[in-house]
Amino acid sequence: MKKLKVGCLTTFYNFESSYSLVTVVRSQLEMLMKNGYEPVLFVLPSFKDDDKVPEGVEIRKVIPQFVLEPYGKYDLRADLPDTFERDADIAKTAFLEHMKDIQVMFTHDVIFINSFLIYNKAMRDAIDQGLGHIRWLHWCHSGPSLRPSEIPSPHDLRYSIPPNSKLIYMNHVDALRMAEMYAGVLDDVRVVKNPMDLTFLYNLHPLVEKIYWDFKLYDADVVQVYPLSTPRMESNKQISKVIKIFARMKEQGKSVRLVVPNAHANADNEKNEIERMLKLAESEGLTREEVIFTSLIDEAWAHGIPHEAVRDLFLFSNVFVFPSVSENCPLVLLEAAAAKNILVLNGSFPAMRDFFGEDAIYFEFGSSVQNVQYKDESQYLYEVAMIIIGQLSVNRALKANTQLKKFYNLNYLFKEKLEPLFYEDWDIINQDKK
Repeated sequence: MKKLKVGCLTTFYNFESSYSLVTVVRSQLEMLMKNGYEPVLFVLPSFKDDDKVPEGVEIRKVIPQFVLEPYGKYDLRADLPDTFERDADIAKTAFLEHMKDIQVMFTHDVIFINSFLIYNKAMRDAIDQGLGHIRWLHWCHSGPSLRPSEIPSPHDLRYSIPPNSKLIYMNHVDALRMAEMYAGVLDDVRVVKNPMDLTFLYNLHPLVEKIYWDFKLYDADVVQVYPLSTPRMESNKQISKVIKIFARMKEQGKSVRLVVPNAHANADNEKNEIERMLKLAESEGLTREEVIFTSLIDEAWAHGIPHEAVRDLFLFSNVFVFPSVSENCPLVLLEAAAAKNILVLNGSFPAMRDFFGEDAIYFEFGSSVQNVQYKDESQYLYEVAMIIIGQLSVNRALKANTQLKKFYNLNYLFKEKLEPLFYEDWDIINQDKK
């Protein structure tokens, strides 16, 4: 199915992430590319950072460059430079020539900031003279101001909504104030919050980026990373207990991921043991998208994954269940603590309390020095799961982090908030308002 042609109108001369708007635009381009669109980035002729733009994005260096600083100094009563009309006409001509194939256009502060008045007028004239087919989405990146009582032309362009357009604001609280600033109504505004692309923020190892997207780590309430050696994953690390605890959390409606960066998994015995654990997980109600062995992603990782990949995986974790039967001073536990995980440790191994004391929670999982006989193991592990859920429910930092991953990732914001705007029937909406 052919996708709409989506453009992004900017006045960028570089693509440096130190400019926060570049980060927003880059995320939008990534969203479009990930969802099968062919985005076009409009920039100034002096733009030099082609290699920093996401691969596959078409770059059109066609936006005329003007001296914009004087416009930032003019208030509503001041005269504009004598070149204003001429420059706006130059920009309009460029828009008409190079935007004919665009069906949806993003703009950023073009109708909001006084410095962009030339492009504001050029865009409106181009809409009137040939670009009326484009659906325009105008991001406003600052808070609304009170609408002046008298607004002379052409400054009124900064206080009115162009044809076939919606204002895009980033929070619901001030959406109505933004509409009022433009003499509009609430229906003239759509709220699309800024995305946070964690894969870009953290500059992830490629394997971790693949796991993040393929297994939807961003969509999980509970994530554990459990690095281990495959031959010892049950005899020493008791992974089956972790699997059963995660299954109980899933039964309580939580979305879960147990990521196992496993080493030494190249022999048949180890491969069979992995399969046995996956079948156990399935019998407990977990899928192979919820229990993830890195050795199965690619044969190249059968011996283990790089430490930087393990480190990056921990960035997405919030719980570390560690029923290991014997340890000295486990580095993996220290890494989990560094990642601000809730630590769920084996109280049956006394040395566990030596590491984080009262700042961890302890359960009797059995160990090399203390055997445990459960009256009802399933019930016990259910109670462990419920206590973990309870801990997560009161930790505001972890709750905020989970919200960030779930509701600010590129997939969620694009599918739930942005892409629907491409296909809204604005004519019906406007007809209903009449």
